Amino acid sequence: MIASQLGRVRFAAVCRSWRAAARCAPPVPALPWLLLSPRDCSGTKALLHCPENGAIVPLRFQSKAVVKCIVGCHDGGWVASSLPDPFRIMNLFSGAEVTLNKKQAVISCTSRYLGSGQVQILKVVFSGPPTSGECILAALTYNCGIALCIVGCPNTGWSVEGCPNKPIVDILFWNGELYSLLYDGHLIKFEIGVNEDGAPVIAATHWLVIQRIGRSISEGNYRDYVSYIFDLEGKFAMALRRQWLPNHDPFFKVFKLVDIHGPYACYKHKWLEVTSLGDHALFLGETFSKAVHVAGNMPGSIKIYYSHNCWLGQNTVVSSDKVFFTISNDNVDHTYYKRDDTNNEVTDDGDYAKRIRSVGYFKKGCLDGGMWIIPPNL
Repeated sequence: MIASQLGRVRFAAVCRSWRAAARCAPPVPALPWLLLSPRDCSGTKALLHCPENGAIVPLRFQSKAVVKCIVGCHDGGWVASSLPDPFRIMNLFSGAEVTLNKKQAVISCTSRYLGSGQVQILKVVFSGPPTSGECILAALTYNCGIALCIVGCPNTGWSVEGCPNKPIVDILFWNGELYSLLYDGHLIKFEIGVNEDGAPVIAATHWLVIQRIGRSISEGNYRDYVSYIFDLEGKFAMALRRQWLPNHDPFFKVFKLVDIHGPYACYKHKWLEVTSLGDHALFLGETFSKAVHVAGNMPGSIKIYYSHNCWLGQNTVVSSDKVFFTISNDNVDHTYYKRDDTNNEVTDDGDYAKRIRSVGYFKKGCLDGGMWIIPPNL
């Protein structure tokens, strides 16, 4: 068995008999690859980083304008792109595209604060495969909260829910329902209905009553503090990167949302810390996050791979051992870095801070360190 996704691609290209036999065998689940510069794919090709073996793989696109700015991903190589117009859903590997009507090509919003105009999309999540006529798209926007759209409605566009009172940091479809995580840690569940035209709208908003987790240290760079929500073996889960200990760098903690039972419980839910991910690994990023069964394919004991969105100025000095790839052209060099967090760290009183080992990817002069995509099963 060839465990590496890249190895299977290369071997299939040169061995016809193996390629024929592979068609009869169950597909091996694909592991995520890191798409470098997903918000600046201005040419006809991009580069993918394979964490399984550290390889850099070129990917050529069918259309030059399709992937100018990727803002969302679904299994099988499907991505959502925006900027420039129109909004599109296409497959990076096959070139296939989901048919959208003209109303779905642009999200517009009228705000009493910002006036009327086009909406900037930060992230798009899918309720199911985008090739399904029942797939709902939820877009987290910069200036108008959450927008909704259903792929299978030929005459409906986006419904925009207006400006939220508090900033949203992440959204997720889980068990068929849409959730949002706020910057202050509150979790909201949305009920989705339809209007008279058949377009999806938020029918009700429920603030979950959750026992708060222990506070992190307030020191440090707030840009290093990130939050992600995702499904972990059927459980609603959250990963937080914070400065949990004084005089120590930020690191990740992972939590599962569990119910609290009992007649005197003040809260209905609480966050239960997860100290081991077992045979799963987390791939976390600003526009796509997922827990994936890895079955020993990944190197070492790293369990969290994240695309770092911390700003590093061009004059910031980073040690050369953290460089893993550089793209050079006539105008500028784009250098990508990789930061490997330690597994355990001794505190001042001699105790160990148990942590799940992680590695982050980032680059200078840009908040975008890359985006995780799920290629097709091979």
